[in-house]
Amino acid sequence: MNHRQPAPVHSFRLQLVDVSALVVGYGMAAVLFRAFWPKTGVSPVLGLFAVGFYLWLGMAMSGPILLMRKTAGPRDAAADNGDAKAPPRPARTWAELAWLLIGVYWIVMGLFILPIRLPSFRFGDTVLFGLVPVAATLVFLIFGPRSSPRRGAAVSWTHQVAVGLLCTWPIAWFCLIVLGQTML
Repeated sequence: MNHRQPAPVHSFRLQLVDVSALVVGYGMAAVLFRAFWPKTGVSPVLGLFAVGFYLWLGMAMSGPILLMRKTAGPRDAAADNGDAKAPPRPARTWAELAWLLIGVYWIVMGLFILPIRLPSFRFGDTVLFGLVPVAATLVFLIFGPRSSPRRGAAVSWTHQVAVGLLCTWPIAWFCLIVLGQTML
């Protein structure tokens, strides 16, 4: 017998909890971005680089908060039939894991950069900056629904966004280099 699993369906199912996580990520990116913004205005061309990098950075910093809600999915059909040796399905895809690591990197960088770049940023503010993603993740874990991917089910929108984030990483770094050369 030839059992073929159905091809994954791409779906986009954004929930209010996801939007809230995006707001937290973009808020943290705004604080980090403010640390490097010059007191004088920037040219429109540099403004485009700044907007491009801010859009990417906000999405990157949203990753840890968004992805902590995802739980491990059920086992495959062999496990559903009582086969205890069947391995559980991974909770996240490779792209989502990369997004998670990139987001954690930028949040940790913010913890070290903000006190240096913003004189008004005190130790308590740094602690608060580091606790915001942790607190938001805990709130979303407690109150938000958990998603669990199934084999043959729809491909999560977070996987699609993670792949897009990874594909645009070189563009974001180019924007960061251009901004860094002109703003410092």
